[in-house]
Amino acid sequence: MVDSTTEFLNTGSDQPVAGRVLFFGRHNCAGTKTALELLRKLKFDITFVESKARGEQLPGELSQWRGDFILCYRSLFILPQPLLENTRIAAINFHPAPPEYPGSGCLNFALYDESEQYGVTAHIMNEKIDNGPILEARRFPIAKADTVDTLLAKTHKIMLEQFCDFIHGLASGGEAFVVNCRDKSRHETWNGDARTMRELEAMQVIDKDVSKTELNRVARATYTKLYPPKVIIHGYEFFLAGPKAQ
Repeated sequence: MVDSTTEFLNTGSDQPVAGRVLFFGRHNCAGTKTALELLRKLKFDITFVESKARGEQLPGELSQWRGDFILCYRSLFILPQPLLENTRIAAINFHPAPPEYPGSGCLNFALYDESEQYGVTAHIMNEKIDNGPILEARRFPIAKADTVDTLLAKTHKIMLEQFCDFIHGLASGGEAFVVNCRDKSRHETWNGDARTMRELEAMQVIDKDVSKTELNRVARATYTKLYPPKVIIHGYEFFLAGPKAQ
């Protein structure tokens, strides 16, 4: 049975026009909704799986799926290799960071590093996180005034544009489009192993003797109203309220 955290939707088409797609998106996500509408418009035969939280288990029914493409857009599921191998053409993930930042917390690490640019990456999925062949990396500048929230908004906008461009390409070119993208991006490589949420959580804990320069870097890289950085003193957690108005 499908649990309450996952929604399945199939167009019911026995003869898919643009291809059979297993699409992983995110609950309550405007970008996922736009992506799903485009897939329908372009006549893909869609099976849609919605994620709500990290650590969810994939529904057992997916082991029976066979098709042309797996597409992951902001999904929190980790896909096993046997499922990836059930695609005829490609399993593609849209990663909300450039190849320089694989894994989780990428945007935060880019801000902490005071990087001058950021980006998004479309890549073939394999058994490792953010490790497969890169199909395209799109980069854009990070403004001096960017925060976690503003950079996240820019990233989601660019990633949705990339997804939509890819869907049009898959609809018109299929496997040839994927091969062409891979050939054009052979110069792109991942920068080491994927970063983890544990690393991000460690960065959010501020040493009580932190310098002003380091505090500013950590605050810019991690502060949001929902998940602010913190100081731990004698087992008590003190959360950063944000910069004081000048």
